[in-house]
Amino acid sequence: MESVQVFQGPEHLSFFWPGESDAVALLVHGFPGTPAEMRHLGEALWQAGWSVQGLLLPGFGAQIASLGSYRYQDWVAAVTAALGAMKREHQPVLLVGYSLGGALSILAAAQAPADGLALLAPFWQMEGGWQGKLLPVLKYLFPYFRPFDKADFSDPKVREAVSYFAPDIDLDDPEVQAAIRDLGIRTRTISELQKAGRAAYRVAARLSLPTVIVQGMEDDLVKPGHTRKLAQRVRGPVEYREVQAGHDLLKPENAAWAEVRQSVLDFSATLRG
Repeated sequence: MESVQVFQGPEHLSFFWPGESDAVALLVHGFPGTPAEMRHLGEALWQAGWSVQGLLLPGFGAQIASLGSYRYQDWVAAVTAALGAMKREHQPVLLVGYSLGGALSILAAAQAPADGLALLAPFWQMEGGWQGKLLPVLKYLFPYFRPFDKADFSDPKVREAVSYFAPDIDLDDPEVQAAIRDLGIRTRTISELQKAGRAAYRVAARLSLPTVIVQGMEDDLVKPGHTRKLAQRVRGPVEYREVQAGHDLLKPENAAWAEVRQSVLDFSATLRG
């Protein structure tokens, strides 16, 4: 069969919604996400009068098969360019980054300062023990890893994860299951994630803009202890908040969503005066 087509819906594309004022928010998604995961937060900001742009990073979305050809600097450059364009047309500018998008937002803000920075479960350090230390070697020995290789397609969590990027496929079809098991991400891409995180941690000490950080207390991907350490490096005024949630902070059906949403809205209101 043909390879599974992923992230095909319009919700995965970049978007821009003009608001009622000159204020604008630039939203940067995580890995391996798309602007779709930022839309609910974008709608909340838009309803509060902000113009909102959801950025699709290079190599993500429907083009994710090409992700291995990009370096983290390419993603930072895309955020920095979008941020610069927003600064020329709007005031104030709020930069919002989720997970990997948090690291990229830190790096972009160091080059083209925004008026405020909102970091949601900001990634900067990858777990993995000895595997992480060996990654520079492993990426040459094992150029791909397959996240669904051993997946149980009867597990509701697995089905939900797959439906996020390929909502219209039949997960009960053995050929479809085989195609999904064969989906690969370049190990080199994981190395780029690590580089982006380390660079963001270094640069965080140079940030002096107002910042709010929201972190899930039950997050197994971005550990609360790591985020507290990152928050302590930021020079500017920082509001740090922990909520009863895991890594996924942006789904309205999650119990902590209202608190996450309000944290960003309250912070954004301070930027507009």
